[in-house]
This record gives sequence, structure tokens and C-alpha cells, in this order.
Amino acid sequence: MIAALVLVAGCGSDDAGAPAGETRSVEIATVEYAFEAKESITIEAGETIEFVVTNEGEIDHEMEVLTDASRRLGKTDRIAPGASETLVVTFEEAGVYTVICDIDDHRSRGQQAEFTVLEPAESS
Repeated sequence: MIAALVLVAGCGSDDAGAPAGETRSVEIATVEYAFEAKESITIEAGETIEFVVTNEGEIDHEMEVLTDASRRLGKTDRIAPGASETLVVTFEEAGVYTVICDIDDHRSRGQQAEFTVLEPAESS
């Protein structure tokens, strides 16, 4: 469900990035074959994000963050229904990233989403 996670890094949000050196928390829900963002925020290169991933589905899920070259930046453990895991990722570069669930056939059934990390905004 691509539209759901585009909200995590979409433009036009009022939520500014965390001050340099701080980790910002973002809530993500997993459900059967989709990821859903809890809020609309902007992620900029250089930011560290703590994803709080909650399984709101009825079967186990996980979340992996991949670069556009499919290099894994991080992965949660398997998440049982109703449980949560955290995953901390520092996005060193702007670009397109992907989140997937790589359990069984979940990815091929559509449990993946792309989002864009933006160049840092210039400080005034």
C-alpha cells in the first residue's frame, strides 16, 4: 500500500525534523499486507528515526528498511498480533527508500511501500 507510507515522508507537512543529533519517533502500523503511517511527517537526510511498529493485523509481520540499492538499513524482529517493536534508522542520504515485510509471501502480496527522504532544508 504505497499511499500509506508516502505520508511518512511526504512534502507539505507541518511536522519539522528533529534538532540535529536527536532521534524522532514515528508510529507505523502493520496490517495484512500493508503498512500505515500514524501521522504525516517529513524525513530529511541526516535524521535518525525511531520507527515504533505495531502489528494491528491478525498474523505475524515484520518491517525492514531498504535503500534504493536494496541494502538493508534495519529490521524488526517478527511481531506478533497486538505487539510492537522499535527500529532505529539514520537516513544518511536523500533518496528513495523501501519498507517491506519479508515473512513468507507478504511482500509479493503487496506489503511494501516506498518513501522519499528529502535533502535537508536550509537553516535560516
